[in-house]
Amino acid sequence: MPRRGNGAPVQGIERNRKPSVCKGLSSNNNGSNGVIKKSAVQRLYEMCVETFSPPGTLPSPEAIQKLRSFLDTIKPLDVGLKEITSEQDISNGSVGRPNMQKGKGKGKRPPNRGAGFAPPITYLHVYQCDSFSMGIFCLPPLAVLPLHNHPGMTVLSKLLYGSMHVRSYDCMDPTDSQQISAPPQSRLAKMKVDTVHTAPCEPSILCPRTGGNIHSFTAVTYCAVLDVLAPPYSDQDGRHCSYYRDYPYSRPSEDGSTSDEDQSYVWLEEIERPEDFLVRGGQYLGPVIEA
Repeated sequence: MPRRGNGAPVQGIERNRKPSVCKGLSSNNNGSNGVIKKSAVQRLYEMCVETFSPPGTLPSPEAIQKLRSFLDTIKPLDVGLKEITSEQDISNGSVGRPNMQKGKGKGKRPPNRGAGFAPPITYLHVYQCDSFSMGIFCLPPLAVLPLHNHPGMTVLSKLLYGSMHVRSYDCMDPTDSQQISAPPQSRLAKMKVDTVHTAPCEPSILCPRTGGNIHSFTAVTYCAVLDVLAPPYSDQDGRHCSYYRDYPYSRPSEDGSTSDEDQSYVWLEEIERPEDFLVRGGQYLGPVIEA
């Protein structure tokens, strides 16, 4: 039986409550007429405060759509990123500086992880409070954010650049599937999304029980996705991150065939955090948020 609280995708990455920034960047800038203009990321933060505060607030569908519409306007440069097309772009610092806190990673490449292991992912921490968190996952080609859940959470994801394959499921209500004999430690789930997204595209929304709350990302090209999680993962508050393996579901039939309806369902087996899932911290280089 997998242990609870296996670790959220970014657990263990050192980060501050407020983002690290490049010298000279700020959340507000003076416009041509002298009026202070807020940065896009500052406005996103303020909309998240309005939508998700106090902690535990269940936002209305209208509020979520308003936030989604604004998130859709965010561009890579708004969060200090440039689109990555090659490893040369990475060496030039386009995905944020490596996290060098406490001497970690000083001038060293990640260890050789061998064939069959997914490339490491870089996480840029933008902001976190009790009500919500904002962060950016930067994925090289073939990198995988494995199937994981978001218990009691609303998640908005904006693909900033590149292409990624998204696969997501919603677990079936036990009362709806009580007549189905489930394998040990498995739950029946229905597929919601199984497609490749290419920027620019609309942000996705995952709700606590709908919208594909269990999902995975696989990078087709270099890509980056800005995530808003409300509320954030918290083992203390019972919001553990669990990981899953999916395998086909089929009902016995007289001719041994599988119906189209069956193909939209899978069994999800809870597993330990995959050993080849590596996320390293990078330095967020966008405008500082004034909380």
